[in-house]
Amino acid sequence: MPLAHANIAAYAAPRAHAGRRTSTSRTRSPAPKMKCDVAARKARGTVVPRAVVDPAAVVPALNSKPDEFAVLEATPNDTYVDVVFKDGASFRFHALWLRDACTDPNHVVADAGERILSMLPVNTGCDADLRAASCEIDETGGLIVTWTNHEIQSTFGAKSLRAFADVVAKPLVGSEIPPLAASETEWLDPFTGYPDAPGQPPSQIDYFKNEDGVVFPSYDHDAVVRDPKLKLDVMRDLMRAGAVIIDDVPENEVDSTTLHAFVDDVLGGMQKDPCRDERNWKIVKKADASSISYDPEKRLNNHTDQSVPPWGGTPALVLIMHYQKGSGCNTLVDGFKVAEDIRATDPEAFEMLTAYGSNQTRDFVSSRKDTTQTLNASLCVHKREPIIQLDDTGNIVRIQYNEVFRTPLELPFDVFPKWYAAYTKWVTMLHDTKYEVEVDMQAGKMLIFHNWRTLHGRAGGKASKDRTLIGGTVTREAFYSRATELLEETAGYDMRVTGTKVK
Repeated sequence: MPLAHANIAAYAAPRAHAGRRTSTSRTRSPAPKMKCDVAARKARGTVVPRAVVDPAAVVPALNSKPDEFAVLEATPNDTYVDVVFKDGASFRFHALWLRDACTDPNHVVADAGERILSMLPVNTGCDADLRAASCEIDETGGLIVTWTNHEIQSTFGAKSLRAFADVVAKPLVGSEIPPLAASETEWLDPFTGYPDAPGQPPSQIDYFKNEDGVVFPSYDHDAVVRDPKLKLDVMRDLMRAGAVIIDDVPENEVDSTTLHAFVDDVLGGMQKDPCRDERNWKIVKKADASSISYDPEKRLNNHTDQSVPPWGGTPALVLIMHYQKGSGCNTLVDGFKVAEDIRATDPEAFEMLTAYGSNQTRDFVSSRKDTTQTLNASLCVHKREPIIQLDDTGNIVRIQYNEVFRTPLELPFDVFPKWYAAYTKWVTMLHDTKYEVEVDMQAGKMLIFHNWRTLHGRAGGKASKDRTLIGGTVTREAFYSRATELLEETAGYDMRVTGTKVK
């Protein structure tokens, strides 16, 4: 566990109502009697909100199992607030940070998830000299702060406050800060989208190699659709195992509605391709196809899917394929395992593959000229990314490699021979039976894999003549959003209370 802040989500306060964020609501209480001169406040330009919520009604809703992390003592101290928690930790918070971070219904509209602009610190006369007039502890262990400059209090759940303390507060002298337990949401940390999001640590990865024997997790389609907890299990297993199989998919040879319903409900929705009306692609065998994707008699080398990079240019996190008709044989390779083996046996080759980019260009119209779908727009994407991408600590974040779209390399003269030797080793290992797993597929099955990690391909000459394959990609944003909704629905986690390293 690199830093305690990675566990913030584990101590996030459950929201008052489980379910999707968009459906969450809290009822506002009538405005209490104001304690200060409202006219004077208006005269000096400070906005006074029309209604506030009784703090006593707020704190219990922001706490879960409060005895674990209850606030035992809170003391105003100049422009700070000193807080002692039940677990023995003591911290000093900036008063202004507390005021700015408050997410109770007096400061954030729960239904919309938006700050109440009239309550922004800058609009209520709060600055670096802000002080707490008094602090109270609710019966559940939550904190209620009354400010010196306005009448509306701020309330904080003990769990969320304790979680943020490790990142934003200063430990008090003599305080022993106990380590926070591992988070049940830690598996999502690599997919937050933060600039410093970590790669998946080895402890969260079940590496696979063909020579070791591989059985990917499998789930019954209807069982997953019925059970929110199973949906989360699918997502967790996908990130840990690298691939998941969905069995007994209802028969549908007419359209892609079965695929879309599953992806929307379980994975967060399929990425929209701007070159066609449908979100999904469709692959049907074509005689004399120009693109290898549409000629299943030929072997398709293992690769990650370029997809249509969303904002930031990051490839989709998840790829899903549904065998609508017929059968075939797909190949999968654990790119993280291949990369780690290269790191262990040939550090110089690993350095080449992580330090220098591989040029790739994909024309999303030309590469689909053999499709039966109608293409109505053009898009050409150019990339130059390292095949193996790392975080600041050396953990692998992403594999990005697709040989058919590789273009002339822009490598320095002295670097090219070393890089190409490393690249040759990479490609050879990807297609070695030691690593490559064959997965027999047929109608009624879906194959889902982690597109940042698991490379996929096709064994040539093993597909039936009527093989019809539909599929598509799921962005990191959609996957993460759906996972947080399910965590809230099944376990009460409020994933708004998350954190990362502060740089």
